[in-house]
Amino acid sequence: MKKIVFIKITIFSLLLFVGCGGENPEFMQEDSLRNEVFAIHDEVMPKMSDIVRLKGGLIELPTDSITEPLVKASHTQLEKSEDAMMNWMNNFKSPEKLRENKSHEEIMAYLQNEKVEIAKVRDEMNSSIEAAERIISSSKK
Repeated sequence: MKKIVFIKITIFSLLLFVGCGGENPEFMQEDSLRNEVFAIHDEVMPKMSDIVRLKGGLIELPTDSITEPLVKASHTQLEKSEDAMMNWMNNFKSPEKLRENKSHEEIMAYLQNEKVEIAKVRDEMNSSIEAAERIISSSKK
């Protein structure tokens, strides 16, 4: 008798689970936008090691009164872009966490804003890397 009840409950649970139709379409939309945001992040995150390497390279450059301000400014720009990435990563909230107290529309607006913000971080990182590389390569000539 207990086996029959257990089997019925198991079958009912499986049917209920399968019958719910899978993933919530709003969740899928949120997750898709989250993936777009993280595609940008994943594109530039490996460049953090370039930033560290370039900061070291700038420190090692011989400078004079003309080049020193340029080198310092480039080093500061690299640090700023590194900090921007770290701050973005520390402050990002996943859709799963936001669903606790935000509507779908609020989550989508948040993720759209985060996409803009991480794109700014990407652009800042790329420009600071390019500037530092130019300074280092021009000092070797």
